[in-house]
Amino acid sequence: MNLRHRTPEISSRPAVAVGVLSDGMRLATIGQSHERCAALGLTETSIPELTPAPLPRLLESRQRHRRLFEQAAPVMEMLFEQIVSTHSIVALTDPQGTILHSIGDSGFLERAQQVALAPGVNWSESTKGTNAIGTAMFTETPTIVHADEHYVRANRFLTCSAAPIFDHAGQMLGLLDVSGDHRSYHAHTLAMVTMSARMIENQWFADKFRHGLRLHLHRRAEMLGTMREAMVALSPDGQILGANRSALELLGISIAALRMQGLETVFGITVAGIVDHCRRSADEPLVLPSVLRHEPGVPVYARAQFNWPTLWPALAPDASAGASDRAHTPAPATLEAQEVEAVRLAVEAAGGNISLAARRLGVARNTVYRKLTSSSKV
Repeated sequence: MNLRHRTPEISSRPAVAVGVLSDGMRLATIGQSHERCAALGLTETSIPELTPAPLPRLLESRQRHRRLFEQAAPVMEMLFEQIVSTHSIVALTDPQGTILHSIGDSGFLERAQQVALAPGVNWSESTKGTNAIGTAMFTETPTIVHADEHYVRANRFLTCSAAPIFDHAGQMLGLLDVSGDHRSYHAHTLAMVTMSARMIENQWFADKFRHGLRLHLHRRAEMLGTMREAMVALSPDGQILGANRSALELLGISIAALRMQGLETVFGITVAGIVDHCRRSADEPLVLPSVLRHEPGVPVYARAQFNWPTLWPALAPDASAGASDRAHTPAPATLEAQEVEAVRLAVEAAGGNISLAARRLGVARNTVYRKLTSSSKV
């Protein structure tokens, strides 16, 4: 029987998790993967490549993707705690589908070694046939491959759920996967993997732009600060530097178009306007009524987070003054002096309220005290 044209029995089909492909689209994706495998010369009886990359190459790859691993490791541990009873493993791969790190059930790990679910082994479709890692890598979409949906017979004892991980510019950083015995399949596994991948993306994003200006958005104000919020990184002059996937989905726009258009075109506000709102109403989200072009009039709520040395001139009470007025006020010469000046001006703008100034600056209250104290000793 030709596997490419065989549809699994209804009873063997996994339930489709919310937010991923419908069952019909998913099965179509599996069929297309089978066709690619056949075109690559693979057969049902092909013996998968089990040899891992040489250790020096694996170590070099781990070092190259060290930041991804640092962001992913705690999320992988948390994900494994949720599936600990399912006899599965959690794996992180590079963008080419080579496993960088895995953790999992000790009993299942031994059997997993038979199909080389281990660091250094590549799981692209060209080496393993249809599988969640390789197929998700090709489609750039969260994917589940269940039991005999695997193209190569040797892998059919598995159920695998994988989701890609993207950076701020829409480039794939790697993939997160949960693989286990198909008899222990749970309908919500793919949803948990997808959610975990989003957590890694958001942590990557927040870490990369921790010293800059970020705009956090959501249709519902109470969802700001949660994993589902959209995030956009901005330069001090209003250029859009990057966005997470939630932002692209919210705005219905590609990352290339978003970066090309800029803050004022997309959001109808300037950096100065954001800073002014933070100065006047730090505890209230900013309301952006015309952001969603596909839903005109539907408001989007936003909060700004920024590193005060980056925006210290905009935080000054006289930021709106003319250039001739500012020309007579020399800028502090060092970064440390700029930081102290930003704190002093923010406290002054807050009427001496240290707590309010700290919230507006996005730093701890103790940091404000420390900067003010250090400046008084100079």
